[in-house]
Formats: sequence, C-alpha cells, structure tokens
Amino acid sequence: MDDDVTPGKVLSNRVIAWCAAGLVVVAAGIGWPLLSVYGLGLEAIRTVGTIVLGAGGAVGLLLAARRQQTAEQDLVEKRRDLAHKEHVQRHTEAVAAETLAHQQRISAATEADAAERRITELYAKAVEQLGSDKAAVRLGGLYALERLAQNNQAQRHTVINVLCAYLRMPYESGQEQEKHVRIAAQRILAQHLRPGSDSRSDADAFWPDVDLDLRGATLFEFQFQRCRVRSAQFTDAKFDGDADLGGTAFLERADFDRTTFTGSARFSDATFVKGARIRTAEFQGKARFRGTDFHEEARFTGTRFLGNAWLGGAGFRADVWFTQTHFEQDVRFEGAVFRGSARFHDATFAWPAERRQKMFRNVWIRPSSRSQWPPGWTPVAATDRPAPDPDGGWRELRYEEL
Repeated sequence: MDDDVTPGKVLSNRVIAWCAAGLVVVAAGIGWPLLSVYGLGLEAIRTVGTIVLGAGGAVGLLLAARRQQTAEQDLVEKRRDLAHKEHVQRHTEAVAAETLAHQQRISAATEADAAERRITELYAKAVEQLGSDKAAVRLGGLYALERLAQNNQAQRHTVINVLCAYLRMPYESGQEQEKHVRIAAQRILAQHLRPGSDSRSDADAFWPDVDLDLRGATLFEFQFQRCRVRSAQFTDAKFDGDADLGGTAFLERADFDRTTFTGSARFSDATFVKGARIRTAEFQGKARFRGTDFHEEARFTGTRFLGNAWLGGAGFRADVWFTQTHFEQDVRFEGAVFRGSARFHDATFAWPAERRQKMFRNVWIRPSSRSQWPPGWTPVAATDRPAPDPDGGWRELRYEEL
C-alpha cells in the first residue's frame, strides 16, 4: 500500500480561472502587436490564431492535469482508507482471537478443575465405602473404583493399589460376606489384566503395565488365567481353594516365596520372563506347570509339593533350583527341556524308587557340570528323537536301578 504518499495541493477553480484569463490576456497582448505591425494579412491572422489556440490548449492541459491530479488523490485516499480498514480488521480479529483463546483457556482450566474435583470426590466416597461394615456397600465401593479407573487412565495405578491393599487386609475365617467381596475385587483385577478379554466388549478394558502387590493377601478361588502383568508379588500369600494362573505372563518380577496353595494350583502355559521365585512355598493340592516357560532362573528351593507335581513340557531356558524340594506324591517332567543347569541337591521323594522311573521320560537337557539330578538318573547320548533345535549337544536322562 502507498501509505507514505503525500498528495499534492489541488488547484482551486479560482486559480484555474485566473490562469485561463491570464493566458488569454497574454495571447491578446502578443497578438495585438503582431496585428499592428503586419496588418490584417492572412499570415498575421494565422499566427495570432495559433497563439490563441496554443493558449487555449495550455488551459486545456492545465484542466486535464487538474483532473489527473484529483483522480490520483482520490486513488491515494481510497488506498489509505482500505489500508486503514484492513489494519483495523486485522487488529479486531487478533483481539477477538486472543479473547477467544483466553476464554477457552479459562473454560478448559475450569472444566479440568471441576473434573479433578469430581474425581477426588468419587475416589474419596468409594474408599469410604470400602470401610463400611456392610458387604453391599463395600461391593459398591469396589465397582465405583473400577468405573473411576476405566474412565480415567491416570487413576488406574492408584485404584490397583487400593484394591491390592484391600486384599492384603487381615481376613478372619468364617466371614462369608467378606469372602464374596474379596472374590469380586479379584475378579475386577483379572478382567482388566486380561488382554482381549471375552467378558468385555470394550477394547480399552485391558490395563497394561500393572504391578500387583498382594504380599500376605488371602485369596479365594483365585481365577487369574491368561492375564498379563508387569510384576506380581505374592510373598506370604494364601490361596484358599483352587488357583488358576494358567497362561498368565509375568513380564518382570514374579515372587511366590512362602506362598501357600490349599487347593490345586495351575500354572500351565504361564510365562515367567524375568525369572520366578517360588521358594519355601507349599502346594497342598495338585501343582500343574505343564508347558510353563521360564525365560530366566527358576527357584523352587525348599518348596513342598504335597500333591502330584506335573511339569511336563516345561521349558527351563536358564538355571533351575529344586534344592531341598520335597515331593510327597508323583512328580513328572516328561517332555521338559533344560537348557541351563538343574540342581536337585537334597531334594526328597516320598514315593518309592520304582514309581519314579517315569519322572524324566523324554526330557532334553544341556550337559552342565553344575547340574545334579536325582539319584538313578544319568545323562546319555541323544536318540533319534528330534532335538529341540539343531545346535547339537543335547542329552537325555536315563534311569538306572541303584
């Protein structure tokens, strides 16, 4: 825009009239002497006419210049007005946009504060319900916490911790209503720690990266199959009734030290990625570890298997300890694969020797100087049976009467 153009002064009508009269007077002043000198001859008249016409043309040019100057001045004024309007419009729009953004920030902050207050109120009310002496009210508190965690991802770990803390609270035998409340809490955990759960159509029902702290908890009929957790601590926990953790993946720490299983315990097809500690635990019923995958060290030191122990098809990718482990009933490792050392130092077997001849049938091992197998079992060269991989060096175990 030509905002810096300074328009010239526009000629007034009076100035133009005086200029025109002056030109006429000048033309007459010049033409009269010529006529006096040369007379009224044709050349003199032609010359005087040319002077008069020239004067008229000069007046015309002056008028044309005046119109051109006026038109340019109008154009400059229009451009200046347009630039001013655009500037005002831009400023107005900028002010309006800033005002709207400020209002939106205030509105968002207000909504966030209101939402935070609602979440805090819901959480406080739900936790208060958990302390009620009525089982129905405690159940309502559990499901309120579940909805809160499902709708607010930032609250999930807090809710998980509250549920675990509730399950860690002391339990007195015979409290049937409290037992059902705890089973409901366990069910809530399992439903949201099971990827692709069939019990929910919501694809976001799974809560990833969860750490469970259930140390010392009393758990009833624990149904935790096909779950996925980052870590789980069950040290000193008591599993009352059957416990099913089949197919569950423990991505990091997994502790079952001094854990008691009063019923059957199922770990079939479970995965321990960062090692498993199941030391001085007690399995009072059947223990199933069929197809369980131990990626790192597995420690069963001092554990008591009072029922049948089935570890057929288990994969021990690193060292495994069964030191001082007691097997009261039948124990089977049929089809298991030991890639690291296996230590059965001071392990005891209550069944007679002839009943233990099938314990390591079809087992594959990697020879290790640190391995110590139960009495009667000796590594031998592999047969024609396909080995777990083509690397070679695999051995089988053969039982020989002592």
